[in-house]
Amino acid sequence: MGSASPQAVQPSNQSAVNAAYATIEDAKVARQVMESLGKLDAVTDIPAGTPVGQVATIFFDPRCPYCHAAFTALHGRIAARWVPIVVLGEPEAGNRMAAAILSSPDRVAALKNAFATKIAPAEAASPETTAKLAENKEAFAAIFAAAPQLRPGVPTMFVPRPDGRLAIMVGYEAGDDAKLRSVLTGS
Repeated sequence: MGSASPQAVQPSNQSAVNAAYATIEDAKVARQVMESLGKLDAVTDIPAGTPVGQVATIFFDPRCPYCHAAFTALHGRIAARWVPIVVLGEPEAGNRMAAAILSSPDRVAALKNAFATKIAPAEAASPETTAKLAENKEAFAAIFAAAPQLRPGVPTMFVPRPDGRLAIMVGYEAGDDAKLRSVLTGS
């Protein structure tokens, strides 16, 4: 993620209530960020026929109720890559849940199950999956180091705009799916 400098990420002109929003204004930097994010291990939830430039990348913790609400609202409606990270309490249980999602042959079903049951599997993650989760978390940390005006949180959504800029949205509230769709389509 080293391409996005603090100067490249600008806070939006949104009100203080929505201070968890920023934009990477430079299209080249935005493209580099999305390419870097595209290399992270994730759950791919992309409806058929979705244009390449209309895929959001969303960092989530499988135990986060706001992440669950976002997934419920966005699944099947907005193309997204869901990147698991563990940032909430009890990292051991969170790592087992995230690892189970990434290890599943049907990651979307595993993600739905994790959100529905909130139960961590008994088995520990493989060393390979543990390394992938660590890489995801390092990328998440680098993002917030490059954008100190944003407060780290989940979900964190990277939404490409048709004009080449990249919106960064932290958190989720009911109705944010319409905002995300508007950013993706430029409407």
